[in-house]
Amino acid sequence: MKKLILMLLFSCSLFAQPRVFNVQQYLIDNKPFHSGQYDVKGNEYSFIFLNSQKKEVSIFLAGNKFTYDIAEVIAPARNTDFTIYTLTNSSGSAEMRINRQNTRIELLTPDKNIYLTVGKSTKLGT
Repeated sequence: MKKLILMLLFSCSLFAQPRVFNVQQYLIDNKPFHSGQYDVKGNEYSFIFLNSQKKEVSIFLAGNKFTYDIAEVIAPARNTDFTIYTLTNSSGSAEMRINRQNTRIELLTPDKNIYLTVGKSTKLGT
């Protein structure tokens, strides 16, 4: 029983550590949205910092910084591939989806959709 509790605590602490996603490519579709057509495409040095413990997300994308608070997290069900985060900040709300393999992130806002292809994610030590 003690081993089970220790394993549970250890796995929770690993999940709570900040994660960094290295963006390999980004696609931005501004309103009006067109499926398969993007207004901006690039592969500049970009990162996403996801801190589940502090409930915040910082996105550094092509010289822009977006900071959001995590309002809700919906873990993937058996039939879905994405973990869904409901995000809020002073300019409104957004939805962020991260696939199970941590290779694709979608940031959906009312005025733009951002699709990110990411490399290996890492966990930062605290």
